[in-house]
Amino acid sequence: MSARKPILLYFYPAQSSFVVKDLALMQKEYEVRHQGFLPVKKWQTPLVWLGQLFFLLRHIWQAQALVCMFAGYHSWFPALFGKIAAKPCLIVAGGTDCVSFPSIGYGVFANPVLGRFARWSYQLAAHIAPVHEKLVWQDYTYQTNDFPHQGFRYHCPTLVTPHTVIYNGYNAEFWKQDFTIERQPNSFLTVCAGLNMRFTQRLKGVDLILEVAGRVPEATFTIVGAPEGFKFPNQPANVRLLPKMPLEDLKAVYSAHTFYLQLSMSEGFPNALSESMLCGCVPIVSQVGAMPDLIADTGFVLSQRNIHLLERLVREAMEVENTQKLGQKAREIMASHYPEQRRERGLIGLLQKLVG
Repeated sequence: MSARKPILLYFYPAQSSFVVKDLALMQKEYEVRHQGFLPVKKWQTPLVWLGQLFFLLRHIWQAQALVCMFAGYHSWFPALFGKIAAKPCLIVAGGTDCVSFPSIGYGVFANPVLGRFARWSYQLAAHIAPVHEKLVWQDYTYQTNDFPHQGFRYHCPTLVTPHTVIYNGYNAEFWKQDFTIERQPNSFLTVCAGLNMRFTQRLKGVDLILEVAGRVPEATFTIVGAPEGFKFPNQPANVRLLPKMPLEDLKAVYSAHTFYLQLSMSEGFPNALSESMLCGCVPIVSQVGAMPDLIADTGFVLSQRNIHLLERLVREAMEVENTQKLGQKAREIMASHYPEQRRERGLIGLLQKLVG
């Protein structure tokens, strides 16, 4: 009879791909009891908190540790209960919980109340595990409407909670080019949820992609994630919209495009960019978060949010003679530096160390 696995409590604000992947790897070593913090309307937040309170009162005493994906409203009770019950609470800092962009109302620290709960959570936690160093502190020069620095250490200057960087990890055996699909020349791709919202279009740089498409008619631009029947006003003829799709289908779309665009104003360690590189796409990214470090010398970096610079970069990319070689190098970097096993070892090892 096998010994029962130790119990871990896991909390998250949405069931994103990051959450699903971490849940799967933690379940290898722990019995994970998890709860989402998912109010449909703002007024429901106290009710969801009440549900979280009862969940904690029921399970905290059997648990070895608590894990929160992101800091915010949902992490405060777990961090507080962890402190009271002397059970370590680990917060995985993933992106939005490390930044503030008041110009577009984005980031946990752009909201004074939400920012306060995130700060309290970080202070009460036993440890923080950001997915990249740039989420701890980064100089920010991509656009000048917000702060000159970002990162949770910048927005929480008195914070003393220790941190350990644990990179995201990816399955290079699943994410690989489908060689039965012909890769189209001068083809650019981006994947984005919430395309019908102006806020998202600006945050993810989709507005720039639409503008540069009109300036470079000889290229094609594909955007994945469009709601049914959605179309942009004055959408250029060389822009194609595709719906949100299963991962297997997405792999085929990556394989059919030469370049992948990620021109976000804010990013942590983006999944779609990483997946596209494993499928051999040449990356073009904004100088934001982890992205310039991830792509190294395999692609192109947009230093400022400027359409003229972007057009120059797109045309420069189209002149590259051997994009296949560059794409292969992008895959090799992702496969060797950011495998799933590395994140698994780092996360499980840190939890075991915290439990003692």
